[in-house]
Amino acid sequence: MITIGNKQYDETKLSDKGKVAFSQLQQITQKQTSLTLEFQNTQILQNHYGEILKEELPKDEKLKEEKKIKWHEQEI
Repeated sequence: MITIGNKQYDETKLSDKGKVAFSQLQQITQKQTSLTLEFQNTQILQNHYGEILKEELPKDEKLKEEKKIKWHEQEI
């Protein structure tokens, strides 16, 4: 049974074209879910490696950046 618009239908009674459309919609939904999870995982990894990179920057570059931020804060 499939539900469309709060009404249930027996998918075995669909025409061949309807069965193909139903199958395609199932595959699309699965792909969207997979892509969403993959995107979320890449965001997590991007944040993780960004933090590692920040920690690995040369110390004098960090100090320059901190001074630059403080300088900008005073100007505002």
